[in-house]
Amino acid sequence: MNVKKKLITLIEILLVICIAVSGYKIGSYYLAGHQFTKEHEELKASIKEDTTDEHKKSEEKPNLVAQLKKDYPDMVGWIKIEGTAIDFPVVQGKDNDFYLNHTYKGEYHPFGEVFMDKDDKPDYSDQNTVLYGHNVRSGYVFHELEQFKDQSFRDAHPSITIDTVDGKKTYDIVAVYTASAYDPYRKPNYSEEEWEKFRAWVKGKNRLKGNLPGKEAHILTLSTCSDEEDRLVVHAVLRDEK
Repeated sequence: MNVKKKLITLIEILLVICIAVSGYKIGSYYLAGHQFTKEHEELKASIKEDTTDEHKKSEEKPNLVAQLKKDYPDMVGWIKIEGTAIDFPVVQGKDNDFYLNHTYKGEYHPFGEVFMDKDDKPDYSDQNTVLYGHNVRSGYVFHELEQFKDQSFRDAHPSITIDTVDGKKTYDIVAVYTASAYDPYRKPNYSEEEWEKFRAWVKGKNRLKGNLPGKEAHILTLSTCSDEEDRLVVHAVLRDEK
């Protein structure tokens, strides 16, 4: 076999290896997405079953998050944005690393879970409560937050609901922007001076109309990766709680 034929053979072998590796990665990614969807659908189905059982025993509507917390102690809420696929449990760990790649069951999964910052109060009583979730390009977890850069999308999906152990909270989306992972948007509480500086900073970056209100408001912040260093940030203001 001459040098040219050897080179062609080597190239063919490398191509086969590349195709095999790519196929494996695509297959694994598809399987991860399927498992992620299945787990959350099963959890939602179990909630409906529990609700039906409870209604048979009592006329009082059961607290779903409180029910889930019995089995999953890290459970602190359920987030939903109507008209999108964002409809997930919210957990809080002892650090901000574990739920990057673990489910609410504590099992490994590359998509992780939506989770609250470890420094925030689990009852959402801080001035600023921060939730994190991966930006999975195929549409999972917080990927749809990208669409809120468009004012018309925000107008069609203006609010976020959070079910908690204490009831339901509704937040109106007021700001969307890209920030560094090290920018000061994750603090639980701000002094008056810090808050005014932060409001001015957000206003300069905001892609939407309007801005954050005064310091007395309660803010929900959603954060997801935009790239390795940047984060897409969504701020919403508490409007109602029941």
